[in-house]
Amino acid sequence: MIRVNLLPKDERVHKSAPTQFKAGEFVLPVFLLVATTAVVAGTTVAQRMATTNLEKSIADVESQSRALAPQIERVNRLAQEKAELDLRMGIIGKLQEGRTAGVRVMDELAHCVPEHLWLSTALQDNGTTLNLTGQTFSNLVVSDFMSRLERSSMFSGVTLESAERGEIDGHPVVKFTLHCNITPNEQAN
Repeated sequence: MIRVNLLPKDERVHKSAPTQFKAGEFVLPVFLLVATTAVVAGTTVAQRMATTNLEKSIADVESQSRALAPQIERVNRLAQEKAELDLRMGIIGKLQEGRTAGVRVMDELAHCVPEHLWLSTALQDNGTTLNLTGQTFSNLVVSDFMSRLERSSMFSGVTLESAERGEIDGHPVVKFTLHCNITPNEQAN
């Protein structure tokens, strides 16, 4: 049967012949689709493998941590005990240093006392100041005593607080009070 289209040219629907695709036109898009899918699949597989490896590593480290927990606790306890022992040893060391300080101060003081001078009291305040009281027959002996204290490496800052006339058993004497500082670096030697 023959068909005739009587519509004007402008209104005619053109039926075109079925389009035939060539095999070469599909190759490039299909290749790109396959390549993209392969890259995405490869990346996904690589990421899953990396995640699995990391999870295994985390599990191994956690198991090692649990296995070493008693040793870690013991090391921490020993470190704490060592710190406490060091503190105690420091205190003992300070006590050892101060143990002979008083003896050395008194020994040096005895070397500084001239003839015909008698000390009544020797008081050490706060470890650095020495308060001395005594008597003698002359102000010159007090002056000599102060000079000897100043020349000593253990004493410094000798000051006379008072010197007054007195009498002991009918003999005239000079009663004095003086202060001096104990040199800390010499005290520790």
